[in-house]
Order: sequence, then C-alpha cells, then structure tokens
Amino acid sequence: MNEDVPAKRDGFAVASLITGVLGFFGVTAVLGVGFGIAALVRINRTGGRGRGLAIGGIAASAVWAVALPIAVFLVVASLLSASNAPIAALEIDNCYNKARPGHDAVRVTCAGEHDGLVLDAFPMASPNTPYPGEKQAAAAVERSCQDRLDTLFHGADAVELPPEMVVVGYAPDEKAWAEGKRNGTCGMQRRSGRIAGS
Repeated sequence: MNEDVPAKRDGFAVASLITGVLGFFGVTAVLGVGFGIAALVRINRTGGRGRGLAIGGIAASAVWAVALPIAVFLVVASLLSASNAPIAALEIDNCYNKARPGHDAVRVTCAGEHDGLVLDAFPMASPNTPYPGEKQAAAAVERSCQDRLDTLFHGADAVELPPEMVVVGYAPDEKAWAEGKRNGTCGMQRRSGRIAGS
C-alpha cells in the first residue's frame, strides 16, 4: 500500500526564517530576503513545503530593515544630546572636547584624551539681562577669567600654571543665552595638542 510522501520542506525557506529573525545583525536581514525569494521561486516550481517560513523570513527581514536605521538614529541622537552641551553649561572639573571654539563643547571623561578642563564657571548676568553681543560677552569672560584665575595661579597659595597650558575664557552664544545658560567658563587647555588625562 502506497502512501503519499509529504513534500520536502525547502531549505531556503528555513534559512530565510532564521536569517530574517536574526536580522538585527544587518547583513542577515538581506540574506533573509534573498533566501525567502529563492525559496518561493523553488517552492512554486517543485511544490515543496515552506511557503509560510519563507514569507515569515521576508517579513522579519523587512521589519529589521526599517527598525535598524531608526534604532541607530535614536541611539546616536541620544548620545549626542547627552554629551553635547554649550560650553556655558559645563561645570567646574568637567573635561571637554571643543566642537566649535567659543560656543559648543562635548563633555567627555577626564580619564582619556581631551581638549580642556573647566577651571571655573560663573554667572555672567541676571535672567532678564539681554544678550550683550558675541564680542562683548567674549571680552567680559576673558577679563573675568584672568581676574579669577590670578588668585589660583598667583595668590599666596597659588599653584603654578604649567608653561604648556593656557587659560581660555568661553562665553555663551546667543542661543545658549536665550536658553538661560549664562555662565562664563574658564577652561585650561594645552597651547598645542591635547591633554592626556587629568
């Protein structure tokens, strides 16, 4: 007595589902689509089993193809929003890398290489004070930084500023000022190169 032998499950269909589910690796999503299409073509030709697996693999790959770029964008945006800050928002002992001198900074750990270290930060104006202009704000911060740091580097209990270092004053730009970030910031940086650790 002959019984009907069930059609063989297509190997490409199985591969499509596996690689589609593992599509978060990126390249496997592409493989999932390729295996799925190959499986559907072969199943149509041979009558094999696995159409649902192939379609599932293609669908999973498509979901990953949409989700991965969105996830990468959100992670990058989150990292940037967490680390990028107007120089006027940094606090004493924060280490930074300059993104745009005088305006923006990227807060970084002091253990690695960095461009500067915040030595002092001080409020420049009351909340209702209008923005004085970029040049005026920069000049005011430079003067205040020198006055404030004279005590640190030239007073009775002074420490000596290493000759390869320089103190730089940073004023908030107009956007930071409008957001209420009105601190003048005094940073210590190398005259050339980067600081290797603090």
